[in-house]
Amino acid sequence: IKEIFIPPKVSEIGENAFSFSLLTKVEIPLNSNLQRIGPCAFSYTKIKEIFIPPKVSEICENTFYGCINLTKVEISPNSNLQTIRYYAFSSSNIEEISIPLKVSSICENAFYKCTNLRKVEILTNSNLQTIEFCAFSDTKIKEFFIPSKVSIIYERTFFGCQYLSKIEIPSNSNLQTIENEAFSLSNIEKIYFPSSLRELKCGWCYCMKNLTKIIISPSNDQFIFKDDKYLLGKSDSKSDEFDILLFARRDIEEISIPSNI
Repeated sequence: IKEIFIPPKVSEIGENAFSFSLLTKVEIPLNSNLQRIGPCAFSYTKIKEIFIPPKVSEICENTFYGCINLTKVEISPNSNLQTIRYYAFSSSNIEEISIPLKVSSICENAFYKCTNLRKVEILTNSNLQTIEFCAFSDTKIKEFFIPSKVSIIYERTFFGCQYLSKIEIPSNSNLQTIENEAFSLSNIEKIYFPSSLRELKCGWCYCMKNLTKIIISPSNDQFIFKDDKYLLGKSDSKSDEFDILLFARRDIEEISIPSNI
């Protein structure tokens, strides 16, 4: 089978439904009742594009894994999509994607090795709360907006994103933790720390060779970017003393380490 039309009354496409088939075209009508696309449903097929209708609330694990011909994913503007499971689009060749407002979770490796992915559109009032391990690693995204409800940037979320130069974090962000190698091997030049940020995991800035500027909210009492050269933190969060040297801007040539470090 190479082409298929999904009737409007179909509510679910089951696990492995078309996996490893020669399928090249899937037609889903706008008035579709489809609510769930199961695990591996279209994995390793030859489809070139897909339309995700409004009632779909979950794209399951490995749904489009290995679809190397898949370049276009169209999601309805009034989508009910809430979860994109692990490896959902991994190793496909999609070039851009718009994350619907209701999506709260992008699971680990969801877009891992989407090596042609250049643009991810996320609206400022997004409900996105979780972006998990390696979710966008090894993609070609150039900039990324972290919605205000996201509290953790997980380990290796943007690992190997060599074209990534801009991360936008809003002033009303709930971000509390940046984990190990979150932006490793990216080309980010500056980053903003909101008032909510409390923890930088060991290796958070590993291989961020172009990072030279850290802008810290005046309301953040856990970090300072001293002399516009180096980032200081606290061994005791309740103390007034900044006694831990966490980071030095990557173009630094000279440094004078304070005696209290």
